[in-house]
Amino acid sequence: MCPIDKQQSVPPPEPADWQELFDEQQTIESHAPYYNYTGNIVLPVGDKRKYRLFRLPNNIRVVCISDPDVKQSAVSLAVNVGSSADPSEFQGMAHALEHLLFMGTAKYPDARDFETYLTSHGGYTNASTTSTITYYRFAVNNRGLAGALDRFAQFFIAPLLDTDCVARELNAIESEFRSNVQNDAQRRSHIMRATCCSGHPYSQFMGGNYASLQTSAEQMGVQLRDRMAEFFAAHYSADVMNLVIVGGSQDGATLDELVEWSVNMFSPVMNRNVVRMDIPSHPLCEQKLGTMVRYQTLGNAHDITLTFALPHTSHLYCSAPEQYVKDLLAYGGLGSLQACLKQLGWIASMSVNSSPPNINSPRLLKIKFSATPAGFMQYDKLVAYVFAYLRAIRAQGVQEWYFRELQAMTQMSFFYGEPMYPITVAVNIACQMCNVYLRPEHVVSGTQLLYEFDRDQIEAILALLNPENYRLFLGAREFPDSACLPEVDPHFGVRFGEAKLPSELTSEAELSLATLDCADQLYFPEPNKYITQHIATTEPNNTALDCDVQQAPLLLERNRQFELWTRQFSHGALPRGSISMFVETMAVHTTSRGQVLGELLVRVLNDRLAKELYAAEMAGIKHKLLFSEHRLCISVIGVQEKMALVLLEILNELRNLVVTNDEFSLHLDQARRVAEYMQISSPRLQASWQQYYLRATPRWHHMDWAAELNNVAAADLQEFVSEAFSQVYVAMLVVGQVSDREAMCILDQSLAALAPHSPIPSVLYSQVRAVSICPGTYVQRIITDNAANSDNSINCTIYTPTPTRGTGDYRSKAMLSLIAHIMAIPFFDQLRTQEQLGYMVNCSWITNSSGGASGLQLCIQGSSNPEYMCLRVEKFLVDFTPRLESMSECEFQANIAARVTANLELPRKIVKATNQVWQKIQDGNYDFEYTGELNAQLESLTRADMLEFWHTYVNPLCASAEMTRVVVQVWSAGAADLAPGMRSAEVMAEYPLPTIALHLCLTQIGADELLLSDVGRFVATSGMPSDPNLDSGVEIDADGPRLTVAEYQRRLAALYKAVVLETAAAEQMLGKPSAEVERICALIADDQAQLCTALQMALESDQFTSSLLTSQPAILCGHKTATTLMQTFS
Repeated sequence: MCPIDKQQSVPPPEPADWQELFDEQQTIESHAPYYNYTGNIVLPVGDKRKYRLFRLPNNIRVVCISDPDVKQSAVSLAVNVGSSADPSEFQGMAHALEHLLFMGTAKYPDARDFETYLTSHGGYTNASTTSTITYYRFAVNNRGLAGALDRFAQFFIAPLLDTDCVARELNAIESEFRSNVQNDAQRRSHIMRATCCSGHPYSQFMGGNYASLQTSAEQMGVQLRDRMAEFFAAHYSADVMNLVIVGGSQDGATLDELVEWSVNMFSPVMNRNVVRMDIPSHPLCEQKLGTMVRYQTLGNAHDITLTFALPHTSHLYCSAPEQYVKDLLAYGGLGSLQACLKQLGWIASMSVNSSPPNINSPRLLKIKFSATPAGFMQYDKLVAYVFAYLRAIRAQGVQEWYFRELQAMTQMSFFYGEPMYPITVAVNIACQMCNVYLRPEHVVSGTQLLYEFDRDQIEAILALLNPENYRLFLGAREFPDSACLPEVDPHFGVRFGEAKLPSELTSEAELSLATLDCADQLYFPEPNKYITQHIATTEPNNTALDCDVQQAPLLLERNRQFELWTRQFSHGALPRGSISMFVETMAVHTTSRGQVLGELLVRVLNDRLAKELYAAEMAGIKHKLLFSEHRLCISVIGVQEKMALVLLEILNELRNLVVTNDEFSLHLDQARRVAEYMQISSPRLQASWQQYYLRATPRWHHMDWAAELNNVAAADLQEFVSEAFSQVYVAMLVVGQVSDREAMCILDQSLAALAPHSPIPSVLYSQVRAVSICPGTYVQRIITDNAANSDNSINCTIYTPTPTRGTGDYRSKAMLSLIAHIMAIPFFDQLRTQEQLGYMVNCSWITNSSGGASGLQLCIQGSSNPEYMCLRVEKFLVDFTPRLESMSECEFQANIAARVTANLELPRKIVKATNQVWQKIQDGNYDFEYTGELNAQLESLTRADMLEFWHTYVNPLCASAEMTRVVVQVWSAGAADLAPGMRSAEVMAEYPLPTIALHLCLTQIGADELLLSDVGRFVATSGMPSDPNLDSGVEIDADGPRLTVAEYQRRLAALYKAVVLETAAAEQMLGKPSAEVERICALIADDQAQLCTALQMALESDQFTSSLLTSQPAILCGHKTATTLMQTFS
């Protein structure tokens, strides 16, 4: 018998009672029936929000919350079905349906209607699919809630599931899948599922891809759309749905109106009386326990994961025995497993997690280590230490005082914590209601609280963490014996191998003998001194009114040594605060060496502080250290009573730091791995980082400091610590209910701990300066080092002129924020949904914190070649112009109002109240009136202003002398190999970009026999006028007979065939198989493919000339082009 079965011999109790205490009532206006909960709900202390819990006649469970302080409402609906319900022949079905529900309904048939409505009302939407839950959510300004809610309800009443939309979203799912394939965390998660018991729902291909859905349907001879409709009818039933609505009452709806809307709009959802998705069997059957799985990673990581089989525990949420065990395992203080393994130099980090508590199925507890090479080589000893720590915990016995500490921290967080944002509240409550054992009175508190102590259940969980009840996962890029990875996963292509664990890793006796020498290093935690003992007894102030979004901080004092600011913030019964400070030192910014030593110092400090301050983290007092530009930045946030104590711990550790050689070597190796990861990270991130490097100076490229890592030693870091803080300038911001005297005391104690010899002379103050970019178009091309990643990316940033401080700067930012808001959804819909350029498509606006120009940023990552991406972005901008020109005054003003409302959202958390002003202090612009000035400019804008700005700086066809664009293209190694000419400035000068893009599209489908010169001649002799009729294949007459696009496709296919035959004859070889040639010809003739669009753009190049054609040549590869490109800017 599998060990876990012993725990499952007693079945869980019956689900919670959601019938008693629910009385029938009627809505006020329509008199529609619903069943209102009349019992008490556990709520935060002094919560000013109003709640109503009820059931609809169709059995949807609903929570309506009226919040007097929010300007943006939020809604979430969770369906108790997920990927575990996928038919085995259509894996990914639940995920695909999640995509499709947004694509039009019987009442609102336009596939873009919902997102268009949300955009005009300052909102956004998303959805997620897990193993047993699919949850949908959106946010919208208060006045737009009713319209958004009606559209949202229709997803679950009458979705169209349009066939054309199915095809488009399948491509999106395929793009998402390809992105996940490049992510080591996703690969690890997939292998852990795929190697579970064969046939178990947990082992299925969770997200799916084109092959698992569309190809499977074609092979079976069925319509995928029909099967999706069947899946919806079988699983999307009202009785497994939970709805949460959080509405702002100050300019929105009352609680009664929220109830009225939810009853009327969601009662039509059909109750199909489906069986709720429960999974009784365990994914780790007897054959899988006691096994070891090795798998190959892409990055140079070393992952070790122990996975234990646990029983169904959702019904135990009140005592949460897992939580006690997980907290002990994850503990990072003195005597902990984590501290011991770090001391040995075996791990860099450790995490402990289990299946989410709302899943009604057996569970998995995972202990994951990010190991060092030394730790990975000794994985058997590391595993032995895990069980040694578990023995130490069991020997100590279940400690009620420790449980009470955990209970006190959960109570402090829930009853006296900061209120969560509406979207977070809605999602959390909707998902936790999927736990069928959740009692109605706990609908808000859910698993946030520990309600009762159950010693027996904790002991039962601890007993299951034994050597006979786990499996081991080892992940690395290389293994000494490649034969240990004989299998290849059919979906992700991950090489892996599975074998039985050696007996010394499954025997308690042998494991015990292996760790006799560490008995005194592993012990139970001490009581947590950071848990506050003082809770306010007065009526709590649970609003953010004491911290207006436009409130400026108060400057208490400024001199040559420091500047001290305070900002009052009151929110909740338990006073919370934050301390933010930077220590400016001359030792960091001048060279990349200084930056490297600064980064290593932060790594060593964080590791040291992890042991000392882990208890503070558990008690809700967070700290963060980083080197930003040329400063050491320190932040402490949490319970006000203890935050100064934590800051002094950090500063004392800093000034008394003694670096050991072993410690330095460990963190040097980790820094090298981070640098290597950055080189192989996603193309989208690489393009974004490159834009960041180009906007200001001095900023050191990650490859510059990666090279410097080879030139530093422990003695250098020790010298750096000793000298770097001899001359400093300190800036500090204290936020919370803190008096001026208390703030000054914190600063004095901090300066005493730092003990600088003198302030930095004012003439030596350092400042990162923005790069002034001369008008023009600049293109940088980078080839990624990650051979396994087939995606490409572009980041096109359109800059406004470098501002002078004043109204003009606010006006350009207001205009950019408005245009990005209006354009975001259409940009995503056209280039991601319609054209399928990639899964990651984004439009946003950026500000330059160093005082430089702001810009509109357009980003894409996908399999399309970068030149084609750039041209489609430009075509979008051209085609978007008529939409702006035809925008009604009403729609224009609605978008203005949406932006203004979003800017005025009050800070609900101390971190936001801090960040609103701290960034202004860090930048040195002290622009505390930013929000008010930005909104004033927004409200003064007219449609004419917007169009003038658009035509001057954005519209490619206007070719204004003031237009400034920087385009970063990141090419995958595969795409670059297909286009070696891209490395040549002469090639770029000879051929137009549309022709180059067409040639790249041809090489991507395998037509590599066609040279760029062949394509160039074909385009040059086949020009055609631009006409909308061409897309439909209609012949037109203008200056003589013309051909359709379809005819040009046919001719291009004929040219390809001729070249293939000519090449084979010249080389006296057989050439490509005829079937392969016909496949490529079919792709050339496909009127829905990107190649067809590329062909049309190339043929129309006389009528639509990309402004990229006039770009300053920068055919550059590698990071050192940053300096070159900055020189061309000015």
